[in-house]
Amino acid sequence: MASRRPACQAAAVVCLLAAAGCASQLTTAAAAYLAIAVPANHQLDREVNAYDHNAHTNLAAAEAALRAEAATEREFDKRLLVIGFRPRTAATARALVRANQHRIDLTEQQARSSTIAGLLSFTRSHRAADAAVEVQVRVIRRELRLPPPETS
Repeated sequence: MASRRPACQAAAVVCLLAAAGCASQLTTAAAAYLAIAVPANHQLDREVNAYDHNAHTNLAAAEAALRAEAATEREFDKRLLVIGFRPRTAATARALVRANQHRIDLTEQQARSSTIAGLLSFTRSHRAADAAVEVQVRVIRRELRLPPPETS
């Protein structure tokens, strides 16, 4: 049943776009992208919130949230690379995965911090890695003729 959830969420997005008069331009690749991006973004939002809630007070919980972020990002990348994009968009997808892999590596390193101060020392680097991923997300969404993401 869990494997059907992203497809259901993509269907909901298609319905919303249809209501807005955009569905006729939604390609199979765009729908496939949304089917993985929407649930991954929601999951990442929960994990980032858990990290933010615990980063200053609970090292173990903050580290667990970071490990969960990395796992979500890794799963997104795996699913992204199997979508049948056109060559230009496939190249962008690979660039997105490379940027995300850098973020994953940084996140996993941050999750191995032995102190809260050490954990927090990654904040600036993590923001820069987030920004690099967001650049590629905006590019792939533009290539797929999708609106920009709602949140960063």
